[in-house]
Amino acid sequence: MKTSHWLTSSKLNSSNILPFLVSGRNSFDLRDETRLIFSSKRDTLFQEAYKPPYLRPFFIKSLDISIGSGNKIGNSFLGWEGSSLFQLQGSYYKPSSEWINSPGYPSYFQSLRPIFPRCLECHTTFSQSENWQSPISTNRYNKENIVFGIDCQRCHGEVIDHVKYHRENPIDSIGRNIISYSTFNQQQRIDMCALCHAGVGKNINKPAFSFTPGDALNQYLTSETTDEPDVHSNQVGLLLRSPCFINFEEMDCMTCHDPHSNEKQSMLKFNASCVECHPNPKHRTVLSENSFDCVSCHMPLESSKLMKIQINLDSISPVQVRTHRIGIYIEGELLL
Repeated sequence: MKTSHWLTSSKLNSSNILPFLVSGRNSFDLRDETRLIFSSKRDTLFQEAYKPPYLRPFFIKSLDISIGSGNKIGNSFLGWEGSSLFQLQGSYYKPSSEWINSPGYPSYFQSLRPIFPRCLECHTTFSQSENWQSPISTNRYNKENIVFGIDCQRCHGEVIDHVKYHRENPIDSIGRNIISYSTFNQQQRIDMCALCHAGVGKNINKPAFSFTPGDALNQYLTSETTDEPDVHSNQVGLLLRSPCFINFEEMDCMTCHDPHSNEKQSMLKFNASCVECHPNPKHRTVLSENSFDCVSCHMPLESSKLMKIQINLDSISPVQVRTHRIGIYIEGELLL
């Protein structure tokens, strides 16, 4: 429950809105002189938009759902209009604890952006749209049938029989009546992660949330078509281009990652994974002071071409994300 997967979406309520309200930093201005102010009223977080002389808001909207774990970049927010779900213009930027223009929004006021099922497919375990059996997307949902965060069922299938069995057999330590990844081949394991970590893509043939563990992803989703996968959205695409993956026939995402753990700041763990396959690496260049930090050299931070944030009116900066194209880099340039 402390993992980024679990925290990637949640309802906003009195228990979790306070971290987003920082004294003196609860507003920002746009180029058209619109000022967006964020405040708490009746245990609800609100976004208000003002024009000069900033006396009365011309737009007020509650922030109902938080998107993003908040562990790295921060959080964006969604709000309801009846049964329709929209993204709001303000996002909370964790590194500097301030509100910024939501990524992808223009630098002038734009009230709402519709949220379609493919967006929620990567941020919720399940979200039932009003026409959930149709491949035609809509931003209207059944509010009572949304499972926030990514929970066990998303990766292991339905758990009703599993839970019933183990409640009746508490001594049995072997997981029964549950999908086990030990039965999957390499492509099936990768496809499960690629559903959300190989770019946005587009639902085809079948509606969002139809894919289940063990399925072939290309029957449900188009892949990204860009020449070079982006570091922010397509970690799987970058991994598939890595010599480590190409030369190790059993490698997948879970060779290095444990989805059941909070891996934030787990550099020692990740470096230990490298050493398991490369116990005696031969370096042709002089190493830094920390010669055991494989990740910083072979998976450096890179600027995303797709994810850019506007911290202030004068600059738009790309988000820095660690590349999953494992290789040999010299001064940020990939050599192998």
